[in-house]
Amino acid sequence: MSTNIDSIKRKLLIKYPMFGSIIVNLEIRENLDIETAGTDGKVIFYNPTFLENLSEKQQTFIFAHEICHVAFEHMYRSEGKDKRLWNIATDSVINALLKQDGLPLVEGGVDIPEAKNYDAEEMYNKLLREKKKQEQQNQQGNKGQQMGQDSQKQQDSQGSQGKQNSQEKQEQQNSQGNQGGQNSQRGQKETDVGHDTHSLWEKAIEERKKEQQEQGSQEEQQKQDSQKNKEKQNLQNQKEENAKEQEEKNKRKVEENSKFAKQGERETFKQNKIERRKRLQELSKELAKMSSHQAGDEIQRERKKLSDIGIATPLIDWRRLLRQAIKYDEEYTRKNARMRNGYFRYKLEQIPIPETEIVLDTSGSVSEILLKNFLRECKNILYNSKVKVGCFNTEFHGFTEIRKPEDIDNMSFPIGGGTNFDVAVKAFSKKVPNKIIFTDGEADMPKEKVKNVIWIVYGNRKINPEGGKVINITGEQLERLYQSFIQDKDDIIR
Repeated sequence: MSTNIDSIKRKLLIKYPMFGSIIVNLEIRENLDIETAGTDGKVIFYNPTFLENLSEKQQTFIFAHEICHVAFEHMYRSEGKDKRLWNIATDSVINALLKQDGLPLVEGGVDIPEAKNYDAEEMYNKLLREKKKQEQQNQQGNKGQQMGQDSQKQQDSQGSQGKQNSQEKQEQQNSQGNQGGQNSQRGQKETDVGHDTHSLWEKAIEERKKEQQEQGSQEEQQKQDSQKNKEKQNLQNQKEENAKEQEEKNKRKVEENSKFAKQGERETFKQNKIERRKRLQELSKELAKMSSHQAGDEIQRERKKLSDIGIATPLIDWRRLLRQAIKYDEEYTRKNARMRNGYFRYKLEQIPIPETEIVLDTSGSVSEILLKNFLRECKNILYNSKVKVGCFNTEFHGFTEIRKPEDIDNMSFPIGGGTNFDVAVKAFSKKVPNKIIFTDGEADMPKEKVKNVIWIVYGNRKINPEGGKVINITGEQLERLYQSFIQDKDDIIR
């Protein structure tokens, strides 16, 4: 099946809220040079042919596996360890925990069920002890036999020592040329285990060392500059303060990135289940309130930003619902692509891009949790259309052009007050093809008839605006939004 990276990211955000910032900021890129998937700590690489042969849940498992390598800094923690054993340890632990979360292990993955009871370091030490014990047993078993063989070989070889030395010398010369190449080809394969490659880990370690060295060089240069330019001491002091502040920021960033590694795999997965359950409980409370919400009044209105808006699986097939705009954008398209000099040449064509104006109900009856659900769906619309977003309560507060999801994260919202649907329908431009209102429906219908307005009503409240189309997002739909990637409610609570 085909791979929808955005869809997989949304599923991972719902299933693993603890890794939200990593999932959002980590780049995912195709790479035909690797057979399956892998990561260098900054980018997740995957072979599209490999993923196309997997089910949707298996694809989700693949990316969850790589995200865990990044979150727990497995590549950096491999220094000084037996590479093969460390790879087995990390893969076995996260695979066991992902299986416990309901994601199916792909063929070839390291499968040690008991690993769910260990952190990566604990599993590594266990495997290391077993390896050393096995080596000792092998050595003791072979010692007596080897002594007898050595004695016999010494007697048999005395008569032919010169000839044998000559042959060995020639064989050694013949094999030296092949030895390096064989080691080069086998080196990484001997340490790689499971379904993915860890061949990029060494590169990640080297890059981190380089970054640390560069930072150290900058600090040393600052010290030298301070000594040579005493007459500019005040300016230098400011530079040192800035450098110290930046160093503190970098330190905090490293600590933030390392928190999961310090916390351990088992505890992090445990905390993730608690966070996932908490979000579902918040949603359940929100759904329970919807039936008893009253329209807001004019008091307690404030303007504020919302944190952790996130993204979610689309509740509506926006690609089919949105009408095409008159305006066109120039984009490269695969249609009519031609192979030239071994490369595909894509033709620059004018592609129609829908235009959409969205008006959000931010009145007192709409809680922050519900507003976040509005905004997550706005982000989904952004993948299929040009978007402007505005807010209303008893007045309309103007449109903001949205170019990327982060623009929604940076918006502030006039929260509270009453609800006036007349100001909402009057806010739309006359020629815009797609007009959408997100609301809980808690107010009187507008007096003015406006055609082609799509009303997205969260909850079961029935409304009948003239000229508009109503789509109710039911409580069941919202609950499925959070449950669709979880086996059942009991799985959340465990």
